[in-house]
Amino acid sequence: MLRGFEVKTLAIIKLASCSGCLNQVVRALASEEKLLNFYNIVLFDEITERLEMPKKIDLLLIEGSTVTREQEEVVKKFREISDFVVAMGTCAVQGGVQALRIGDDVEKVKAYVYPNPEHIDVNKDVKPVDNVISVDMFIPGCPVNHEAIASLLKKFVSEGLPIAIPESVCSECKRKGIVCVMVAYGIPCLGPITIGGCGAICPSFGRGCYGCFGLKDFDLDNSKLKMFAQQLKDLGMDNDRFEQTVKAYSWKTWSKYQNVYHR
Repeated sequence: MLRGFEVKTLAIIKLASCSGCLNQVVRALASEEKLLNFYNIVLFDEITERLEMPKKIDLLLIEGSTVTREQEEVVKKFREISDFVVAMGTCAVQGGVQALRIGDDVEKVKAYVYPNPEHIDVNKDVKPVDNVISVDMFIPGCPVNHEAIASLLKKFVSEGLPIAIPESVCSECKRKGIVCVMVAYGIPCLGPITIGGCGAICPSFGRGCYGCFGLKDFDLDNSKLKMFAQQLKDLGMDNDRFEQTVKAYSWKTWSKYQNVYHR
């Protein structure tokens, strides 16, 4: 496998996040051990000691959204020396759980969370990575699927890239023969407007999709969201839960269509 290919430099950095996606990178490397023969890991705090700033990076994976000025400066510096940058996981791609505070007074949020909020220096806004730097590829997920990371690493070292096929969780349910929980059981489910890739984990256990892989905002508009929000409301999902989900898992959708939820 992958014989004769040039060794690539790989760096993985963490911003505001839970490290769940970093753990999936470790899992990908552990499940595809031969990949370690084709990558020189120059920075990855999960498994290596902190080294000096590398001079050049072939592939950079970024987990998390930016919430501080320091984080913004860090990603800018890494972008300058990286050939290919991947936003990895829902926080990096769309904002993540940190985006729940969007629209609230950041000082009040700090006081609610921290015993000494005066020591916490964060920006007013939560930004996905591509709001700060240019990004070459996006891999959603909360956490990201380790198989997707392994696929990326194999394709990149062979100078090819995975082909993104945008589809909803519903497509995965259909392929697996999972009964639609909305149609059959009247359970609120975000599957129709959520990016696939998780393997339809929640519907396979008879639960509605939580939207953690991020909303398919590339083909959603105000009218579609409004109609779907009404469907969920009719099935018992209140506006607050829908609003929180969209803010957490699709910052871009929230910032563009937030008027849909205040009706």
